[in-house]
Amino acid sequence: MLEARALGIPARLSPLDLAWAGGQLVALLGPNGSGKSTLLGALAGILPADGAVLLGGEVLTDLSWPELARRRAMLPQRQPQLFHIPVFQVLSLGLDEEGLPEAQGRAVAEICAALELDALLARDFSRLSGGEQQRVLIARTLLQLWPGLNTDGRVLLLDEPLAGLDLHHQLALLRLLKRLARQGLLVVIAIHDINLAIDWADRILCLQQGRVVSEGGVDVIDEALLERVFQIKTDRVEAAGRVWFMPSL
Repeated sequence: MLEARALGIPARLSPLDLAWAGGQLVALLGPNGSGKSTLLGALAGILPADGAVLLGGEVLTDLSWPELARRRAMLPQRQPQLFHIPVFQVLSLGLDEEGLPEAQGRAVAEICAALELDALLARDFSRLSGGEQQRVLIARTLLQLWPGLNTDGRVLLLDEPLAGLDLHHQLALLRLLKRLARQGLLVVIAIHDINLAIDWADRILCLQQGRVVSEGGVDVIDEALLERVFQIKTDRVEAAGRVWFMPSL
């Protein structure tokens, strides 16, 4: 369980309360500058904030950095540049130095297969395309909490993980994240594609100017909410048991 109690950052994030159990994928929606990255940083314990964040009933600030790293992983939107490092070495940064090599090898192979990274392992990270680099950094983050390696992993926080990915790799990643959620992790992602959020998320939290506008199941999304938050008119389309929202022309 991830809980926030009166969590806020002056001028950036209005105080909010939330409680999310494991086993689900939560999508954060909102326009640029609405507070999605700020909320993720505060939930990860990276950004100093008022209030409290609890992970499994324990206050985040009471945990040591090694303990925190075993329980939650964070993919920030902006990554430090890694130059002239082979991809397999970038992935190794997500592995515990004391882990079992055989288990780690299986985990790396499984993630690389899911995200189609096998052909990139020996390549220089700095020479990859932006989308390829993003997939490598996502894989490194997932290795930190991979269920086969870390039984303490609880929360995966990803800031715009779909950015820079083509549609094929977006769907491959969403399938993998949904699988991890079914295995018990709480997966929280910032995302801009409203229809992908509706298709894949179990819950949605919508932000505007640092305030929570709506939070709940995917049915919280409707035309009125989208017009209020994004200042656009949309048409609701239903087909084959699915719902889409298309911008009105």
